[in-house]
Amino acid sequence: MFLPPPHGTDRAQSLAARLGCAVGELEESGSRNKPALLGSVSASASILEEFGGKWDPTERVYAFANWPMLEAALQHMAEAREKSRLG
Repeated sequence: MFLPPPHGTDRAQSLAARLGCAVGELEESGSRNKPALLGSVSASASILEEFGGKWDPTERVYAFANWPMLEAALQHMAEAREKSRLG
């Protein structure tokens, strides 16, 4: 189940909003919640996977090992988008 993001994830939330997606936590039975990214990000799948993102086809989110990895992926995506605009 996709849950709202915890406190202290404002930077990740801001980056996700700039990219038109949302962050939260993926609740998995028997394990701790994982940071997750929800939205139309299929064009950036290779970037997300490079930063450790794993596609969850049931919840349709990319799950990450920790918040810093998710934030780094979002930062990379935002920088790439900005470069393409300035192109």
